[in-house]
Amino acid sequence: MKKEKTFDYLTNDLAFKQVFMHEELVQDLINSFLDYVGKSKNVPIITVIPEAYISPNKKGYRGYYGDIIVDREDTVISLEMYSNIFDTKAYKKSLGYLCRLYSNQKVGINPKDYKKVIGINFIKGNYQGKNNDITNPYSLKNKDNQEIGEDVLLYLVRYDLVDKIPYKEDEDRFIRYLRIIGSTDIEDMKKYAKGDQKMEETIKWLTDWCISSDKENYNMRINEAKEEGIIKSKLEIAKYLINQNCSKEFVLKATKISEEDYNKLINSKSN
Repeated sequence: MKKEKTFDYLTNDLAFKQVFMHEELVQDLINSFLDYVGKSKNVPIITVIPEAYISPNKKGYRGYYGDIIVDREDTVISLEMYSNIFDTKAYKKSLGYLCRLYSNQKVGINPKDYKKVIGINFIKGNYQGKNNDITNPYSLKNKDNQEIGEDVLLYLVRYDLVDKIPYKEDEDRFIRYLRIIGSTDIEDMKKYAKGDQKMEETIKWLTDWCISSDKENYNMRINEAKEEGIIKSKLEIAKYLINQNCSKEFVLKATKISEEDYNKLINSKSN
């Protein structure tokens, strides 16, 4: 009997990565967030990296994987999806990841020229009973509990709270996105996205991914590669998938590398 394909919603981190790895969609999501928190600044994206890996900068330190890293001209932004209840362990890991992103910036750059790092964690539940708002900012503090700047900022974004807000068609763009992200009903998602091209594309990419055989293949192969500790960039993901004899179409779709980079990897394999 053929196994029936399951439909994953955006609270599934794999589905979240597959949808928001598309530059035009993640750009729109980020801009709507920054506008919502009063830090609006439409800055071009340099790269979007799903399954982002940060290597240890000291012997004995462990590496970190993130869901999506967006590198912009002025800021590095990390997006993380948490479908389970967010706890202290997740908080420490997230903050450590952001600090590593900040400290691992290009060697030779004066620290005063470092890009700011912002983490946007999509969560449900009231972490430590202190996160009553939709967006809850955290900044680094010293031992006296004094803030030491905004070079590293973490936002816990509660997508579960939008259910308590009456829906209206002209509501804030970021709230509409949170409705789509937190929804577990495809018809509700379509209602929230109706009339908006990018939000409708979000649902299209999600649907295409969920009915694709690539979903199972990608999940299995990336998990295998993680266990082997070989993934550090999207090019290395692509190289791994090529070595596993995945199709060109699948590799390009799963990693978003250029066709030119794909051909270079193929040529290097044959040499």
